[in-house]
Amino acid sequence: MKKGNLTAAAMAASFVMVASGGAIAGPTGSNAAEAEKLLSAATDWFNGNGNYGTNKVSYDGPVITLRTSSHLPPVAGISKLQRKGFDRLEEMSGGKIKVKDTWSKTVHGVKEGRKATRTGLSDYAPCFSLYTAKDYNLVHGLGLPFLFNNSHEAIATAENLYGKYLKKEHERFKVKIARVAHTSPYHLWTNRAVRSLEDVKGMKIRAGGGIHSEIIAAIGGTQVSMPGADSYTAMQRGTLDGIHFSDAIALIFKTHEVTKYRTFNGFNLLTIEYCLSADWHNSLPADLKVVWNNWARQMAIAEGMGFYDLYDKKNLDKMVGMGQTEVINLSEAELNRWKAAVAPIEARFIEKNEKKGLPAKAFIADVKKLAAKYAAMPANDVMAEAVNSPAQGLY
Repeated sequence: MKKGNLTAAAMAASFVMVASGGAIAGPTGSNAAEAEKLLSAATDWFNGNGNYGTNKVSYDGPVITLRTSSHLPPVAGISKLQRKGFDRLEEMSGGKIKVKDTWSKTVHGVKEGRKATRTGLSDYAPCFSLYTAKDYNLVHGLGLPFLFNNSHEAIATAENLYGKYLKKEHERFKVKIARVAHTSPYHLWTNRAVRSLEDVKGMKIRAGGGIHSEIIAAIGGTQVSMPGADSYTAMQRGTLDGIHFSDAIALIFKTHEVTKYRTFNGFNLLTIEYCLSADWHNSLPADLKVVWNNWARQMAIAEGMGFYDLYDKKNLDKMVGMGQTEVINLSEAELNRWKAAVAPIEARFIEKNEKKGLPAKAFIADVKKLAAKYAAMPANDVMAEAVNSPAQGLY
């Protein structure tokens, strides 16, 4: 395991213009081969060949166990990557933290991670603010349309603003947030071609709720709420005309088998939080709290780059290669029409939360400022920042 400061090489390609007519995809490449080079720091990190900063451990007490849990099966691609991430935590802690991982809904379902960490069933679990949307306010702003180009930009932005704006929203439920995650951008997967706003009118589209549902309504569709795993059968039966998914997720649910078209629009990203037992974190000695923060910040960015951003490209390449998916790229003029259609969602979000006395306007302004910063940075430099200058104030 390498130590010390990481100096990321400046990558030549800072932006890639997508054929959609001017939408910026960010520094992740236009295909899997390019992405592997531009996101190499994350792959190295997961494989134990990366840079992990300085982690000084003086604690000489017994090994501390971190019980993790997930609704996902251990064979899922992201689960395998997370297990590698847990290996890095054990390594960075000098073996003083040992991870006991549990998968496949053994401890809780997809909507119960927060409760599991609060009640002592688990120490660390994915929890989705989207599934308990009424419990949160400002955090939903991270899902507003067209804020981010990719996962790692969104994660870096959210983590650096978490302490200032979002910490209280989560900790009032007697849990801490270990780290923030974001999927890659969502697109429309449909069984008939969508080349304009008019083509969406009346289509029944699966979306995850909250702002995702507002987006579907704004472009003229009818939002249908159901678990992502049920969307395949719903498309087969004609219950749905389309699905709102990222490319990384679409292959997992075999969306390409029941749809013919994927229309690029990159509306927004799904926010995922990882809840952490407050008791577990509070019990850590001071040096291991530093190690934990170092690991969590690195893990967050590495997952965004190494799974959501990289597999966004890999999975789309696979699905297109199977000959079942036609990729539709909107013209710049048409994409601007879509942006105009969803623009009122941001204004409503700000107005609604300002009336509650919350600094929504300032929050979104800061989000946009940081998003621009990270959009201008090569991805590997964002990973370097997580190593050398990890975000503070999350705990």
